[in-house]
Amino acid sequence: LRDMYEEILKFGSMIVENLVDYRHPIFVLVPPGGELRGGAWVVIDPTINPEHMEMYVDPSARGGILEPSGIVEIKYRRNQLLETMSRLDPEVASLSMQLTTAPEHERRGIAMQLKARQELLLPLYLKVAEHFAD
Repeated sequence: LRDMYEEILKFGSMIVENLVDYRHPIFVLVPPGGELRGGAWVVIDPTINPEHMEMYVDPSARGGILEPSGIVEIKYRRNQLLETMSRLDPEVASLSMQLTTAPEHERRGIAMQLKARQELLLPLYLKVAEHFAD
C-alpha cells in the first residue's frame, strides 16, 4: 500500500486512467448529506467511462467542481454584487441617485455614505450568493 498524501494528483490521474479502461460495472453513490467537490468529482465523474459507470446521488447531497464561494468569486463578482444592491436596497438606490444629481460640494459626503452602506451589506449579499450557488 502506498502513501497518497504527498502525491494526490498523481494518484487521482492513475485512478482516472484505470477507470477509463475498466470493463465492469462501477457504481458511485453520494449518500444523504454527502459532498463531492473539486478533484474528487473529476476523478469519479461518470463521463470517464459512460458505458460502465453510473452515479447515484441523494437529493440532499451536494457536488461540483468548485465550492460555492469559488463559484461566487468567479461568476458573481463585487461589481455585480454592488449592482444587485443598487437594484434591491432602497437606501443604496437612493444614495446612488443622489450622487448623480447632487451638487459637487455634496458628492463626497454622499459617496462616503454610499460606500459605508455597500460595505455593511456586502457580507450579507455574499452569503446569499453563496447559498444560491450551492
